[in-house]
Amino acid sequence: MVQSGFNPRARWDRHIPQGEDYQPNELNEIIQVLAWFRNTKITPRWFIWRGRKYKIKQITYNWQERQGGAIINYFSVCSGADLYQISFNNTTSGWRLNKIIS
Repeated sequence: MVQSGFNPRARWDRHIPQGEDYQPNELNEIIQVLAWFRNTKITPRWFIWRGRKYKIKQITYNWQERQGGAIINYFSVCSGADLYQISFNNTTSGWRLNKIIS
């Protein structure tokens, strides 16, 4: 049975290209994000990184992790052909760009 909207390759740990020299770009840089907050759901729409605006065309996966007392919401998002991992810290209300896979 095929599930529409589900992408099993969206999580970073599920599909890592083969090869010794491949490393996803780990950034952990602060970004600005326009997001909708409705009830308990967060929906990022676009983000600005290094002065450039990236429109989020699709959220392929999202999950939460606890780091100490903070809850971090992670999102795998597509902007064109590139896949990004961004995160929102519920304690600091800050957004970060964690990884890029081009």
